[in-house]
Amino acid sequence: MKAIIRTESLGKYFGQMAAVHEVTLTLQEGLFTSVIGPNGAGKTTLINILSGYMLPDRGKIYFREKEITRLGPDKRVKMGISRSFQVMNIFPRMTVFQNILLPVLSRLNKTSSAFSSLQSQKEAVEEAEKILGEVWLQEEKDSPGGELSHGDQRLLELGIAVASNPQLCFLDEPSSGMTPIERIKVLELVKKLASERKTTFIIVEHDMDIVFSLSDWIVVMNRGEVLAEGKPGDIRENQEVRDIYLGEEI
Repeated sequence: MKAIIRTESLGKYFGQMAAVHEVTLTLQEGLFTSVIGPNGAGKTTLINILSGYMLPDRGKIYFREKEITRLGPDKRVKMGISRSFQVMNIFPRMTVFQNILLPVLSRLNKTSSAFSSLQSQKEAVEEAEKILGEVWLQEEKDSPGGELSHGDQRLLELGIAVASNPQLCFLDEPSSGMTPIERIKVLELVKKLASERKTTFIIVEHDMDIVFSLSDWIVVMNRGEVLAEGKPGDIRENQEVRDIYLGEEI
């Protein structure tokens, strides 16, 4: 198994506060990885840094052993890295189909023609249709993205994230605001996409039942540092993790 992303002494500081401090991680290709921890642990900041939306103050990042520390998100997307956000990140006035088609066209370097003549964009249209089926939104393809239910908007955002055909995809609280049933549905879909698309997913998630049932690897953060990492069984039995974070949740 190969490392897909690796960090060395990563740090991000806001005044005297260490949002991320001395984080050294090696995350493996093909492992469904969850990043957990209490509020303010640095989880989202870490994802922001790894995906290029925030630059670190110190340390290095390697994607497939190529240093990407100072690269912006656009260049990381072209290398095969994508992400979703805590706050919904869709185009509400565009149709569901157009929301998926746009990143597909971008990956195929055909955004200049965008939606002008879909008949000439057969490859992109077919791929967008396929993704709609994968994320269970074919029946909503002509609906404006902003009119979908909250759960379906999360599915659409997931479709947008995989439309760039990433090798590595970060999802920041993909089940946020969902009912327990919707939450299970979305995260089981993520697991399915990971298998079918050969995409490595790294997610930030708060639902411990889902984390422990779906994850291959878990990283626990606390106060900007990595408190522990390992297989779900190892994390469940880690006394320090239980004392600081999990407690009776497990």
